[in-house]
Amino acid sequence: MWLNIFNPMPKPRTEGFLPEQDGHKIYYRQFGNPSGIPVLSFHGGPGGSSRPKYAKLFNRHKYCFIQFDQRGCGRSEARDVFFRNNTETALSDANRLLDFLGIDRPVIVHGASWGSTLALLFAEAHPEKVAKIIVSSVFLARPYDTSWVSSESERFYPDLWAEMRQKVHRTDIYPVYRRLLFSKNKKDNLKALAYLGSYEYMLGQTAPRFRQPEILDEAELNAARIAFYFEEHKYFMGTDQILQKSAGIRHIPVLIVHNRLDFCCPVKQAWDLHKALPASRLIINAGCGHSTPELFKAVKRAVNTFLEFE
Repeated sequence: MWLNIFNPMPKPRTEGFLPEQDGHKIYYRQFGNPSGIPVLSFHGGPGGSSRPKYAKLFNRHKYCFIQFDQRGCGRSEARDVFFRNNTETALSDANRLLDFLGIDRPVIVHGASWGSTLALLFAEAHPEKVAKIIVSSVFLARPYDTSWVSSESERFYPDLWAEMRQKVHRTDIYPVYRRLLFSKNKKDNLKALAYLGSYEYMLGQTAPRFRQPEILDEAELNAARIAFYFEEHKYFMGTDQILQKSAGIRHIPVLIVHNRLDFCCPVKQAWDLHKALPASRLIINAGCGHSTPELFKAVKRAVNTFLEFE
């Protein structure tokens, strides 16, 4: 409680919606100095939502921190969550947002996890619009990366996989859990969220247990469906798209921060990105887990150092 009193969440300076496109209204908010250096932040997921806490990474007297909820996510509104909802339209919405806000100077792009994927893709698509790149918990979205969660992580969690299989009486669990996730039956939805839907969040825990929610959280269900949808479509990306196009952003200063024992996105992804961008600064934090308070503190320290000479 005392931490919340003395270190409250930042409040947005402005917020609103982009003009509707493809049946989607994109929610955005800005924090900090309206005349400051713009920071464009991409949230995680797919299916997540923007978090005010990330504005704390930047000096809000000096920076204008901008974040938005991707299509079908958070406070954004959609007539059909999946209609024209893909990686290309997420990048297009980010570009529209900068135009809508009248930002015509290069921005710092920021993102964690799936947000790092989009931040890197945006920089590669619009290198002239990007001054710096700050990413953490890197996800490159290669088949090599996604197979870790969907199969290879079983080497560390055989008990969890056995339980997931036992609950649906199948060895190949993904098709079954997909049917449960998209079912119109709420009990099916709860089972999908309780098991495969929560598995990714337990990676890195040393004493994980499946939770058994009694009430269906519609926002959580929507997020899981979007995540599954993007994964099914290979994130609407080429096989090794980010690294193959990395030469186009080698001139841009890049900060990469990653937990050593990230069991959701193993640190090899951050390492591969660093090797593709030799001038980048890589910090491997001595921590466990994908998104932790300790990692957030490490990112904040790294950001302050990375930007202090501006």
